[in-house]
Amino acid sequence: MELQNLNVQVRQSGGKGPARRTRAHGRVPGVLYGGEGGSVPLMLDRRAFEHVVHGRYGEHALVQLDVEGEPALNTPALLKSVQHHPVSGAILHADFMRIRLDERIQTVTTVHLVGHARGVVDGGVLDQQMREIEIECLALEVPEKIEIDVTDLAIGHSVTVAQLVMPEGVTVLSDPERPVATVHPPRVVEVAAAPVEGAEGEAPAEPEVITSKSEEKEKEKKEKE
Repeated sequence: MELQNLNVQVRQSGGKGPARRTRAHGRVPGVLYGGEGGSVPLMLDRRAFEHVVHGRYGEHALVQLDVEGEPALNTPALLKSVQHHPVSGAILHADFMRIRLDERIQTVTTVHLVGHARGVVDGGVLDQQMREIEIECLALEVPEKIEIDVTDLAIGHSVTVAQLVMPEGVTVLSDPERPVATVHPPRVVEVAAAPVEGAEGEAPAEPEVITSKSEEKEKEKKEKE
């Protein structure tokens, strides 16, 4: 994984109020934690951070944090989580974890399917059940993605985590029995045939006779006479 430079500043205080003011000034509040140092509240330039998040490694990027005016806080870090607004999708907050480039880290990488599954050609439906897998390796050895060739995948067959081919030095932490992609059989929807009016062997229904109240009273009067 490529190490990307990201310039940040230290926020003077944490909490919801200061975080809202940080966002109001076009910046993203964040926090740096882990390793040998304590927790440090940060603020990031929104455009620069969006460039990182929308880049090749997405929301699990590896960055070199350069802290303005605080060179002692400069450190490589792993982007651990990004919080988004539930409606607009705007970035609200970011968490970074200190790492060492000579130590193994635990993170995730994406799974990318390639090829046209044989089962799909036969009418099946390809379902990708896992889009990320958990791995452990040196920070700079995190693969950008893991590709799976599903060309020979037939209807009713799956590719599991255990079948993934990983680069040297990368250990998979996800459950090896979990299916990553499956070709399901085509769904057949049975539609019940509507009854045919006047079908052979069936007597047509007697029509219901509806009478008004005045007609009923007249009928009762004649019967009494």
